[in-house]
Amino acid sequence: MNLIYSSNQATARIFALSQELAPGDWKWIKDGRVISEYPRADIYKLQHWDANPRHVDIDAALERARQKRRLGTLIDYS
Repeated sequence: MNLIYSSNQATARIFALSQELAPGDWKWIKDGRVISEYPRADIYKLQHWDANPRHVDIDAALERARQKRRLGTLIDYS
């Protein structure tokens, strides 16, 4: 699974299309729960990720996953 950390779902969808990710191969990180549902998933952190309304919750979930060694590859495009 590929998780996309962006400001909104539309931006995540555009990125997924540009990377030729098929529907079902990616998910927008809308809250911290998504990260725990998909351990070791590849995460794409896009520009303006901090405009995501739940970014504090998401950042905390990323840190918890990192500490538990359950975080996949984090690719930072910001």
